[in-house]
Amino acid sequence: MTLISTDNLWMTWMVVILVASFAIFAEQKWKWAARVSSAVVCIFGTVILANLKILPTTSSTYDVINNYILPLSIPLLLFKSDIKKIYKESGKSFVLFHVASLGTFIGAIIAGFIFRDVSNVNGVVAMEVGAHIGGTVNLIAMANTFNVDTNFTNAAAIAANFLVMVLMLVLTQISEMKFFRNKFPHPHIDEIENSNTDKTKSLAEQYWKPKEISLLDLALTLGTTFVITAISQSLCGIINNTSAPDIIKQLFGNIYLMMTLLTVLGCTLFPKFFSNLRGAEEMGNYMIMLFFVALGATANLADIAKLGSIILVFILLIVIFNIGLTLLGGKLLKCSLEEIIGCINATIGGPTSAAAFSINRGWSKLIVPSLLVGLWGYVIGNYIGVIAANLVSMF
Repeated sequence: MTLISTDNLWMTWMVVILVASFAIFAEQKWKWAARVSSAVVCIFGTVILANLKILPTTSSTYDVINNYILPLSIPLLLFKSDIKKIYKESGKSFVLFHVASLGTFIGAIIAGFIFRDVSNVNGVVAMEVGAHIGGTVNLIAMANTFNVDTNFTNAAAIAANFLVMVLMLVLTQISEMKFFRNKFPHPHIDEIENSNTDKTKSLAEQYWKPKEISLLDLALTLGTTFVITAISQSLCGIINNTSAPDIIKQLFGNIYLMMTLLTVLGCTLFPKFFSNLRGAEEMGNYMIMLFFVALGATANLADIAKLGSIILVFILLIVIFNIGLTLLGGKLLKCSLEEIIGCINATIGGPTSAAAFSINRGWSKLIVPSLLVGLWGYVIGNYIGVIAANLVSMF
């Protein structure tokens, strides 16, 4: 029995919207929230409300968010994913990002071998690879593709975002430690420490400043994401009703992968049209916040605790290999400390986490490269997750 009943949809929607809005407000106004990110505030805000029996853990509100709002957010977040632009503007970060992704891949494969006797471990591997090359959205996509148990999915998603919170704090410390500053160049850190930024506003607030947007902008942007989502759903239905091999259905029969493919093709072939769709970044991020709120509300801490050891091993191995290989690769490629941190963040945390970290640290010149390589992680994360899962199934 909860204070807000399962069938009280208006009250549930009210809390979901308020928590998401509070998280965005907090990130822009308070340092503690900026450090942990609005996504973490969303998730742990509703984890607390649900486990205190205030919010219901099941509701058609969450179903609407997961089945409609989440898919619609994916194209919006990918409207900047012109492959040619990503390659040109991300510089060394583009190469280093793949080194970091390799670290994630190796760590997840080793963890999959350790837990090879666990039921559907290949699905867990796919989730972890997808999540820590792209982001939580990729994790959900891989969970749906491999029919991973809901408790495992929730545990992995909560752990992934808790990891992002811890990672933010760890990477902040790395950027401030003399040991790493002596080993790597750090021009962006020097620039912000010697600059006179507006101290009356947080860096997040300055980044998310008001922008000119018209009614036509909203119509075109929302219309485009609905078209991509609807076509993707139809194509996936057709592919899944054929006798194609399982791996083909895994790669092209999943709406998240199909939306990613269609959006990237559109952005690359028609860059002018997609770059002029205003409001996509803001709407996409707000929709993702609603997803994080719903994710936290459906989490049962007792169930998550039971699966903690498996998830912990996956996370530790991924982090160790990811950070280790990225530092080594960054040294060989002569990357700056900030570029290395950005690639670690973009793989383990995703594009929003990487961009938010650069915003909050004041590394203005790295915001776009971090976001672009993170978007590339969205694009390739699920495909690499499918490959990793099929490799582990051979053990």
